[in-house]
Amino acid sequence: MAKLDAAIPRLTNEESVVGLMRIVALVGDGHTHLDLPPSFPRYPIELHWFGDELRVVASGAPYHAVLGARVSAIGSVPLADLMERATQLVPRDETEGRTRETAAMQLTSPEVLHGLGVIADREQAPFVLESSAGERTTVTLSPARMGDFSSWRMAGGDTPPLYLRRLNEQWWTEFLRDSQTVYFSFSAYPLEAEFRERAAALAKLLDDTRARRLVIDLRRNQGGDFQRFRSLLLPIIEARSAINRAAGPFVIIGPGTFSAAGVTAFDLRNRAHAILVGAPAGIRPNHYGDSAEFRLPNSGLRISYATQFHQFAAATDSEIAPDKRIEPTWEDFRAGRDPVMEWILLYAR
Repeated sequence: MAKLDAAIPRLTNEESVVGLMRIVALVGDGHTHLDLPPSFPRYPIELHWFGDELRVVASGAPYHAVLGARVSAIGSVPLADLMERATQLVPRDETEGRTRETAAMQLTSPEVLHGLGVIADREQAPFVLESSAGERTTVTLSPARMGDFSSWRMAGGDTPPLYLRRLNEQWWTEFLRDSQTVYFSFSAYPLEAEFRERAAALAKLLDDTRARRLVIDLRRNQGGDFQRFRSLLLPIIEARSAINRAAGPFVIIGPGTFSAAGVTAFDLRNRAHAILVGAPAGIRPNHYGDSAEFRLPNSGLRISYATQFHQFAAATDSEIAPDKRIEPTWEDFRAGRDPVMEWILLYAR
């Protein structure tokens, strides 16, 4: 901190921000971090890891041609070096998958790339991309304000799997008649009144359809109030013998399953016979949480910080692991397939 404080008069704004991010990330836990304001522009691409390949899975106009490309470098900085630098700016005491995904997100920030010395001009970021055929090209991206995604397209074809539909909705359901399954995309914890209303609607759907199984998809759930789930929704699932049985509920988890969502996955496995499927959750079972926040007095930047330690498993448990580990490959994604749901529906026959 003293080193950064002494250097600030010689640093650019972006270098100062990156320095602050690096210090906050040293605390380690996933709830303690410095957030760049959502008003800050981003390069209009979304990146996702498939094994050791970082791919462009979505992009806004005029960059649709980069869909599916593999990121090799930005300017003269190769991907391995980029990730080493970006990883220093994010919490690292949760899971490896969470760290990689969070660090990759930083590569779409003009402030971060400029502050790390990767690019000289925030308005021009030369992404070195490689096609499936191995052809390498450099595409210079310009930043854009986020919020309007009408021009965005996603790799993977015109018919995305369930988990990639209705991405702007945080809670939605669909009854899959052929398998007597209710699919529940659960990506946020609404306030109590709305939560109660939506939980009642889910209960009605389960009863009206006489569903034999329930799939709760937590892959994009960043957390909230797990007590709200315990008091308002878990009893509904526990009370239905058609669901609360072996091979009745399935819970899909991954690196995006964070904070309270990890606790919810545990609760469903421990109290409702749920089978966890996917990749390890992005939060450790024993973690610091219950985040609060404050703003730095000069920059106005927001810092989130954990206030309480939670222990939901044995002290030796280091991750919330799925009972069946399945991680979609790039080939799956490109073909519009979700092998996780395919396995669940096959298992549930």
